[in-house]
Amino acid sequence: MMAPITDKQFKELYMAAEGRNLGAVFSYSEPEEPTPLNFSFEERKSIFLWVLMRLLKEGRIKLAKHGKFLEGSVEEQVELFRLALPKTEEEMEDGIWFFDEDCPGGAVWVLENGSLEWT
Repeated sequence: MMAPITDKQFKELYMAAEGRNLGAVFSYSEPEEPTPLNFSFEERKSIFLWVLMRLLKEGRIKLAKHGKFLEGSVEEQVELFRLALPKTEEEMEDGIWFFDEDCPGGAVWVLENGSLEWT
C-alpha cells in the first residue's frame, strides 16, 4: 500500500500531535491548506488509520482503554478502529467520539526517555 502522506508530512503530524489525544491526530489527518476540494471523510479516516499504524509500529504510541493496554497485534488494534470509526464526520462530534465508549482506546505516548504519557 502506498503511503497516503509523505515522510515529511508524517513527521510534522507526529510532532504536532505528540502528547495529545487521538482526536488531535485525527484533526491533523488532512492535507494542509488548501484542502483539496474533493477530499472526503473516508480519505481522512484512511490517513488517520495509516498514521495510527505507523505510530504503533514505530513504538511511538500504545493504545489503552480504562487503564489497560489493548491486546493483539498492531494490525488487530488498528482494525478495531477501522471497524468502530463513525461513518460520517457529524458522528465524530468534533472529536468527542474519541472519548466515547464506542472508541476502542486512547493514545499512550512513549517518550524518548521511555516514560509514558497517558492521554
